[in-house]
Amino acid sequence: MRRRELLTGIGSVGVLTGGAGVVLGGVPSLEDEPAAEQASDEESEWPLEIATLDARGSEAGTIVVPNAGITVAEFFVTGCGHCQAQMPRLAEARSRLVDDYGEDLTVVSVTYQSSDSLPDDELRTWWRTHDGNWAVARDPESSLAAHYGIIGYPVTAVIDETGEKRWEKLGVESSDAIVQAVEAAFESFDENSGTAGTESNGPTTA
Repeated sequence: MRRRELLTGIGSVGVLTGGAGVVLGGVPSLEDEPAAEQASDEESEWPLEIATLDARGSEAGTIVVPNAGITVAEFFVTGCGHCQAQMPRLAEARSRLVDDYGEDLTVVSVTYQSSDSLPDDELRTWWRTHDGNWAVARDPESSLAAHYGIIGYPVTAVIDETGEKRWEKLGVESSDAIVQAVEAAFESFDENSGTAGTESNGPTTA
């Protein structure tokens, strides 16, 4: 889709500036695409599946979004200084949440950078250097970002079991804010589903 191509281009702005990408004027409308084509595309890609990398805290495989629990998805690129600054904050938030929610919590960092532009070994080195210890995934077509209207880097999003985006933040965010957003999503999850005890899809993030 043209929107995905646009979002990938937008991501490159964040790489060049070394910070959070900022877009003025918003994303162009998709009105020039037939409604049936849009609906068919959305249906064929739901739920969304992204490929995970074999790296510290991450197994080669796939993660499905949404899954049976709550997902924290952080969108990043390796050349973004703010993305690097966000890593320890996400790590702290995850360490505070995982004891309470276990496998019902999925934490994944997602980059649109392909293996052609960023070889696996280079991504693993960057991941280890910045203390990544949870699932890391590639989404070269930016399908996940496009679906949730993610623009810029870094962006942290909390997605519930129905696929609804419950919270989103562009730029460096505190671990406290992430924890609060996830806890609020789980409170709603418990109210709607009874208990959060269903096994989640994808590699274990605990």
